[in-house]
Amino acid sequence: MLKAGTFSGGSLEAGSMAQAIEDAMVTFGVLKLEDETPEAAESRRKAFAAIATGVVSHLLANIEIVVNVNKFGTQPLVVTKLLGSAGEVK
Repeated sequence: MLKAGTFSGGSLEAGSMAQAIEDAMVTFGVLKLEDETPEAAESRRKAFAAIATGVVSHLLANIEIVVNVNKFGTQPLVVTKLLGSAGEVK
């Protein structure tokens, strides 16, 4: 399940996309947490939560999964299409 995450009490929600973004930036050396002021850390974490929320919202609204079922090739192909919240299940 995709979880964008929230910013609360000075930290990002554990197991969220926002937290994963922060962790990746630390791992790649792009972000040095010890060099930030508390105000800068809060602003950055709010930005990560906002970015993650936008990504998850976009994916949920626009996802399209097509499942083709024809197990043995002897029956007609059955196509099921699952669309995001902007669409429907066909």
